[in-house]
Amino acid sequence: IIRAGKFDFYGKEFAFEYDNFKIDLINVDSLKMWATTGKKDEYGNNILTPVRTVIEKIQGNLLIDNPFNKSGKKDYPEFPVLNSFKESFVFYDKKNVQNGVYKRDNFYFKVYPFKIDSLDNMTNEQLRFNGLFASAGVFPDFEETLILQPDYSLGFIRKTPPDGYAMYGGKGTFYNNINLSNKGLRGDGKLEYITSTTYSNDFVFHPDSMFTRAQAFDIAEQQTGVEFPPVRGDDVSVRWYPKNDYMNTFSIDKPITMYENKSNLSGKLRLAPNGLTGKGLFSFDKAEMTADLYKFKHVEFESDTAAFRLKDEVSTH
Repeated sequence: IIRAGKFDFYGKEFAFEYDNFKIDLINVDSLKMWATTGKKDEYGNNILTPVRTVIEKIQGNLLIDNPFNKSGKKDYPEFPVLNSFKESFVFYDKKNVQNGVYKRDNFYFKVYPFKIDSLDNMTNEQLRFNGLFASAGVFPDFEETLILQPDYSLGFIRKTPPDGYAMYGGKGTFYNNINLSNKGLRGDGKLEYITSTTYSNDFVFHPDSMFTRAQAFDIAEQQTGVEFPPVRGDDVSVRWYPKNDYMNTFSIDKPITMYENKSNLSGKLRLAPNGLTGKGLFSFDKAEMTADLYKFKHVEFESDTAAFRLKDEVSTH
């Protein structure tokens, strides 16, 4: 381990050059950094906390001090200086990040070569790393800048372009803010899938799925081709499985309204390219029914087996 200011280098091969007063970082496993918390100890020193993200596979050098100041008689505040000459990587595959769902072979941030000076008195704002983000196909790859997040991990907040980002190979479209940190890849905005729109301030994106407690969920009616009725759900749980091409929506405290508020479903809807199905308690003005499978069309629905009850009667027919 080599510690230089607020940076710790863990590696298997370092080379010290006395004349140039530098250390070549030949085989460095990871770089651990420290950030200031804004608090002071009893002696007035800044209290530091470890950055919860490390940078791996760094190759470069560490300039210890001015080569003509090896004795340290003068103060050169720009030293130590870290130079990264090649691409390095940040991974999010630890168990404490969404239980390790982001595998490093296709979910990573590729850090471009960089330079950071003043490692002794570096500020949190200096922790900025430009690079390319690959999200295992959740979104298209894009260039971004990693910065320190509120949870002291490295990540970013990015706003999508006005026409949104295609998701999971074009299965859906997402609009508004994308956030990466040790809390995972998340979103705040709206998601469109088939004729549905889901609104949430906390989408959680995994390589094979999305889940959220949505503030609102809508399905726009479609009269031709594959038919869909109008649907509205407020405060619902939504789980989307793009590779299997379906989305499940669950009512929580309030039923999902359907057919222009003329009926309600307390249960689950499944939206897929071949139609809308569901299960649970389906209520009308004067009757209700329970079934494990409904098939909903634009203005009608069907169920092979259901328990039906008039609301002013006790018996089931």
